[in-house]
Amino acid sequence: MCKELSESFISSIENFDDKKYLLSTITYNVAPVIAKYKPSYLFIFHNQGKRKLYDFWEKYKYSIGKELNIKYFELKKEEYSSAVLFYDKNQMDNILKEDKYIYFLAAHGYKVGISLEEVFITLKERYAKFCPHEMGLFLGYPLEDVLDFMENPNKEALIFGYWKVYHNAEKAQDTFKKYDEIKMKVINLINEGVEPYGIVESI
Repeated sequence: MCKELSESFISSIENFDDKKYLLSTITYNVAPVIAKYKPSYLFIFHNQGKRKLYDFWEKYKYSIGKELNIKYFELKKEEYSSAVLFYDKNQMDNILKEDKYIYFLAAHGYKVGISLEEVFITLKERYAKFCPHEMGLFLGYPLEDVLDFMENPNKEALIFGYWKVYHNAEKAQDTFKKYDEIKMKVINLINEGVEPYGIVESI
């Protein structure tokens, strides 16, 4: 489903001007966060596709948060790419309040009781070297799946959608369906001529 959705989306926006193309691309990918289905989405902007998303991002990024009413944090910037975490603050704060996540993060170099902003600083330091496993928590992956991926990298997943699922496949499939449905809604609204800011208000 993800591939079909992506192809349909790309077809819908290919003739947009640079800024609208960027705004629409972010809105589509970050829709599950905007809809509060997941805490964050990691977007890698680069110039390797048909359109130069990295260049567009550098040109328009300072207005993106306001226009789409979304928060973001730049984790890593290289010459022609930028890794940006778009997030819902309330959901991210809730992660930092749950004991199981607190213990996990503490075991990976995060101080207990620190603010979300301080978490981002530590995450940025770790992401500079590699993509750390705790990223999965911030993206909304279940802790048990993150742990299995860490401890048993060769274990066969039950299903593989937005992440590798090792436990509770039915619940994960329901989650994947919600993500797909909200992204399909974005495509439909784009095809109806709704501007990106209007799409955000509709989801």
